[in-house]
Amino acid sequence: MKILIVEDDVMLGELLQERLLRLKHERVRVCLTGVEAFQVLNEEAFDCAFVDLRLPDMDGLQLLTAIKEHDHGLPVVMMSGFPTMDHTIEAMRKGASDFLTKPFTLQDVALTLQRIMKERQLLLQNLSLQLEIQARKELEQVNRKLESRVDEHSRLFQISKEIDEIHSSEDLYPRIVHLASSLESVEKVSFFLAPQDRSSLVGMANCGWKPGDSWPQRIEISEERRQELLGNCATHAVIGPEEIQRSFKNAPQTDSILSCWPMRIRGEPFGLLMAFHNDGSRSRPSEETRLLDFLITKASLAVENMALYESLVSNFYGILKSLVNALEAKDLYTGKHSERVTRYATDAARILGCSGAQLETLETVGYLHDIGKIGICDSILNKPGPLSIDEYETVKKHPSIGDSIVSELGLSPEERSIIRHHHERWDGAGYPDGLTGEQIPLLARVLSVADAFDAMTSKRAYRNAMSRDQALAELLKNRCKQFDPSALDAFLEVAEKLSADEDKSK
Repeated sequence: MKILIVEDDVMLGELLQERLLRLKHERVRVCLTGVEAFQVLNEEAFDCAFVDLRLPDMDGLQLLTAIKEHDHGLPVVMMSGFPTMDHTIEAMRKGASDFLTKPFTLQDVALTLQRIMKERQLLLQNLSLQLEIQARKELEQVNRKLESRVDEHSRLFQISKEIDEIHSSEDLYPRIVHLASSLESVEKVSFFLAPQDRSSLVGMANCGWKPGDSWPQRIEISEERRQELLGNCATHAVIGPEEIQRSFKNAPQTDSILSCWPMRIRGEPFGLLMAFHNDGSRSRPSEETRLLDFLITKASLAVENMALYESLVSNFYGILKSLVNALEAKDLYTGKHSERVTRYATDAARILGCSGAQLETLETVGYLHDIGKIGICDSILNKPGPLSIDEYETVKKHPSIGDSIVSELGLSPEERSIIRHHHERWDGAGYPDGLTGEQIPLLARVLSVADAFDAMTSKRAYRNAMSRDQALAELLKNRCKQFDPSALDAFLEVAEKLSADEDKSK
């Protein structure tokens, strides 16, 4: 055969060239770059090409496409030391005949060439019908294996994708059993947590069980089986129907084969996935074993990441609480103002049909809407009389100051917009950016109404608190001027409910 090798590793290229020449191939040409290889292909014909996935001047898949456009029948073997599922699938789709993973042996190369030579001969020599049928059967077998591998890797990626999208343990456990139940031989699945004493297991999620047919919420596990499934060296175990009753003291009768997959967090037992199989075989297929093992490993990492995230969130909320406390300690007349405004705004947003994520955003950032007042002098904040023009202009800076303060906390643009724009007006006469109408973020519009109401009904250094009716009248007077009419209507429902609750408590 005439063979082209495209490999930027000079030593590897020379080694392959020497080995192939020893195998009595007619000609072996080595190119270091894709451009050089394509020039050589235009100058002479080859029977086979070996192409590295990473070349200094282009992607190996790009060269594969160019080669196939130049000579569709030329067999191409891709080589890589860092193969991925995407690369393998893409190479096969583009017409690659094989994929060698580095480091490979010279025997691997010889076997690959044998396959390619056979395919080449079948193509060029027009063998008899019997050989064509045999070749078709072989090709179908290869395709089935490839489809099986593609399907397996697709499932692995799907498992990874679905687990990565989960952000709470409440969603994790049902998703684990759902993914496990998608395997062909799996009939029913349960996931149990393992308490520290490990003497019993606590059920968290089930899939595939008929009503009233699932295992109890808590099952006791025998000492022998506990060591096998939850010990330091525990791996997955397959248990026959006759053993299930001995292993789990209060387990219901079943004729299924049970495979148990322990989940470990930082080396410690955390839970157990139980899959009941309907094929009656104690020997699990290797593909199924790999998928379940990957699922448990991925889920374990997800639990660790969630624990880390919850710790970070806890610290973050601690920072927010400290900032709010600092603000309320500075402004003696706004104690609990942030808490009330947040509660009012969240209730109004719920009436408006805001999503759970939006409500969570308000609950988080509502407390910080006035945080910029930390940057305002105490003499202005606590002035017993009306503010001068200059003093009022200074106070108007607090939304932008607050935005600057929280800019390093990692808040989203939507969260920061609540702080920056809660003093914008529907008619555009607000500050700091003079936004108008729906240019103002919805959550900022909602909080603006709640903020104004609580400010008017709170005692300040320069005036007494308004009554509830006076404050509501003032809000209505500024409908479609200062306030978004929809946000105002939602808040009026909140205020009406507050009034009704107060009347009941009297």
